[in-house]
Amino acid sequence: MKSKKAQAWGTDLIIAFIIFSFAIIFFYFYSFNYSNETEDILELLTYEGNFIADSILSPGYPDQWEESNVIEIGITTDGKINETKIKKFYQLTQNNYNKTKQIFGTKYDYYFFMGTPINSTTEGIGEPGTNSTNIIASNLMKITRLTIYQNKPTTAYVYIFQK
Repeated sequence: MKSKKAQAWGTDLIIAFIIFSFAIIFFYFYSFNYSNETEDILELLTYEGNFIADSILSPGYPDQWEESNVIEIGITTDGKINETKIKKFYQLTQNNYNKTKQIFGTKYDYYFFMGTPINSTTEGIGEPGTNSTNIIASNLMKITRLTIYQNKPTTAYVYIFQK
């Protein structure tokens, strides 16, 4: 005589195995796609951060740009940081930070600073209220460049971040 309990137990085992298999497949697809999204965001932050750093450490356009006519923000003249242009950049971020993001072509926030203070009131330029120690972000990329400021080699940093 065959027992019906054994047949029911075998069916339960097959259904459980199918459900378990679907769960494992779902987990793998989700985990692979999630890590790709993170990599994509970090690649985009790196690209945009490099673009912003290169723009800031360029002469800008026009060469003697003002807040009213700036097309490309740049703070250097002859490969050295120009005090007048850095003050203009600081004022522009204080007056209209979103305009600077638009000029840089980014949706992400940024913060530019050097090893020495930019002026007596701040260490850097970027999102108002931000400094190099209080950035709260879900993704953050740090871009480093070497430049000349006050006739000394200086390291310049751009933090680009997603809140």
